[in-house]
Amino acid sequence: MSESGKTGYIALTSDMYFTCSSGLAPAKMYPTQQNHGTKDKFYYLVKDDTATQQMGDFCCRWTVVLAAAIAAAGVVTGGAALLVLAAVAVAASAALCGGLAAPFRKWVGYSTLNAYGRRDAYSLTSKCQMTCPIGGTITYAEGITSTWQALIYTARNTGWACLEGAMLGKLGSAGFGAFAGTATPTMATALMNFAFLNVSARGLAAVDQVAFEGVLRNGKDLSETGDELVSGLTIFEQPFIQIYKKVTGENQEALNWQDFYYAGLSLVGQRAMAESARTNPNIAVGIYKQGAQTVNALKNGKLFERVTLESRFGLQSLYDNPVWRALWEQAKENLRNADTRAGEHLRNYENGMRGKIDPNNSKSPSYERKAFDAVRDEFKKLARQNGEELPGGPIHHNNWPIEKYSDHATDPKNLYPTEPKTTTTDQHMDIHRETTGGNHPTRDPISPKHEKPLYEHNPRPIDDNDND
Repeated sequence: MSESGKTGYIALTSDMYFTCSSGLAPAKMYPTQQNHGTKDKFYYLVKDDTATQQMGDFCCRWTVVLAAAIAAAGVVTGGAALLVLAAVAVAASAALCGGLAAPFRKWVGYSTLNAYGRRDAYSLTSKCQMTCPIGGTITYAEGITSTWQALIYTARNTGWACLEGAMLGKLGSAGFGAFAGTATPTMATALMNFAFLNVSARGLAAVDQVAFEGVLRNGKDLSETGDELVSGLTIFEQPFIQIYKKVTGENQEALNWQDFYYAGLSLVGQRAMAESARTNPNIAVGIYKQGAQTVNALKNGKLFERVTLESRFGLQSLYDNPVWRALWEQAKENLRNADTRAGEHLRNYENGMRGKIDPNNSKSPSYERKAFDAVRDEFKKLARQNGEELPGGPIHHNNWPIEKYSDHATDPKNLYPTEPKTTTTDQHMDIHRETTGGNHPTRDPISPKHEKPLYEHNPRPIDDNDND
């Protein structure tokens, strides 16, 4: 059992770590008086000690969330720009915490009967909390006692902040379509998907809360982490539980903007999972197959040989650009409802892929090509109407030829607009030359090691021999 559990509240000293509910990093507090110390030469903390010993202080998490959201929304792109954004976020995080917030922090919960040193310098115990004007609450982290533990806790918090920002950025740039796939599963599959996503999210949250909050931060034995386990399993309900406790007075803290922010984020998370569940095939099976592909590729030393169009040529798929993706999906929707030859081409293709008709009976030698060409032309027309400038070259299928990868013919994850041909360069042909599996750049198919895994549509191994 932890020390405070045995002996009650303990006096806080300058050798102890504290964490902020709105921060990323644990930090030690800076003692303002040095006339009362422990036998190890550490000083007792008093109510005036609101600054930390670290240059970066607790590092405000909200700047990192904002930076991740900007990057995910595509407002800032490119490696150099992202590095600058990250540097600005870190600097702003440190400045907002240590430089601006510290003078306005306030300790609460201390006793006015205990004073170390000068008059009114009331001493602090582990029951005390410090409030921050940004909305954070600073408390003693009993389990964190070393620099390595502090770094591990910081890495965990930073990862969650980046994930939160990425979700908000995707939502802001593409709405809930950012979480959607391109399939139309049955109701049973959609319900299984939603259940799988919920169980996975709650399981991950439970492990996170037990390991990082219970064992690492609070210094509990594993058998004592029941509260953290329940908190993780009810992650989506927790914001509403906290609001209820504060409203009814069970929790003496006042309601603040973060309570409602996390309640909204919880609703967004549930809606995003519902959107993903109804627009993807069996997600659990897809994750398993994707994992098997990756494991097999790693086992055969081929994963890191794959040329990606993002890293090698700086391209972006139609799916990864939220505006392009929206226009591409709108083009398909327009054609599905169009009484034209182009609409017929797409309907025949999609019905064939779903098994509603026999693809062999509806196929012409250019069955997939006709569907793709129809959507591409409609897509370009919509782009012109909306003032969206596209690269002037062909739209390249990462996995080619189109007949071999029928399921990927109109999948925006597989489609990459390229730059137009010039007198000295031909980006589209350069891609074919670098990724071909044979001697001819277009007649031979893509090399299996450069194939892009797209598990949504009956995934193939990264390499045909991976399972040998």
